[in-house]
Amino acid sequence: MRLIVLTLGAAATLAACTEPAPPSAPTEPRPSPPARPEAPPTPVPADGCGAAERQDWVGRARSDLPAPPSRANWRIYETGQPVTQDLRPDRLNIEIDPDSQTVVRLGCG
Repeated sequence: MRLIVLTLGAAATLAACTEPAPPSAPTEPRPSPPARPEAPPTPVPADGCGAAERQDWVGRARSDLPAPPSRANWRIYETGQPVTQDLRPDRLNIEIDPDSQTVVRLGCG
């Protein structure tokens, strides 16, 4: 019994030492912060490799193609030949028909 009285007395003493909590005000929902406008994606040049101005090469013989300019990034491959799938917007892809050895397609990538 004595233990219960001492425990209650200690609890009352500790309760007197603490500050009372402020009365709780009704909480209003906080407005959500305005949405940040997303930056538009960086546009990839439609023709960063110059394929548009070389479309007249389609149908030309492989041997008639000019040498690539210095620092140019060209990939010449035959239809059906495995090529890497990495995207390089500045690279000119020249697809050659393996039978006729003529250009069948030009594109960037």
